[in-house]
Amino acid sequence: MAANRIVVLSGPPCSGKTTVGKALAEVRASAGLGRIHLEVDTLFELLFPESDRNRDDRLRAYAGAHLLARMFVGGGETVVLECTYARRDQRASLREALAGSSALLWVVEFFVAPDEAVSRFRERHQATDLDEALVWERAEAFPYFDEALRIESSSGAPEEHAQSIITWLQQDPRPVDQDEWTRAGRGWN
Repeated sequence: MAANRIVVLSGPPCSGKTTVGKALAEVRASAGLGRIHLEVDTLFELLFPESDRNRDDRLRAYAGAHLLARMFVGGGETVVLECTYARRDQRASLREALAGSSALLWVVEFFVAPDEAVSRFRERHQATDLDEALVWERAEAFPYFDEALRIESSSGAPEEHAQSIITWLQQDPRPVDQDEWTRAGRGWN
């Protein structure tokens, strides 16, 4: 597997990104995925612990994660980035951070039905600015991208999904077109 690449784990809230990301962390080094896993939400909490989770702080957290990712891929690492990436400007931030680098980008998108996302949300016990209506809307309106690997999170165990991602990457899929992926994101309206 090539180094100098970024694998994005994206999808709506409560779609399984973090759960599968943790399962992937257990096996990624042995599978050639490297050791760097950046969760944008975790970085957000570290950088802005008192934030009301406003748009500007969110974009700053994405930008920080993207600068770290560029630094690591510049050193020959493969980086796994985990966050929603629904918005066009979140995707553009990554594209801009990678400009001029030789980093390639693969995207794994997690699908979840809106009702399932809400059910999972009800089981969460963490601070968030989301409510059930927002979780449903974001699952319903997530801008999926045809060039991404799509994982239906309710169709198997996290370990199975992690193995599916590794198998897919070992098949050397074509990297996504970063400009097209960015354009496919949603605006803020």
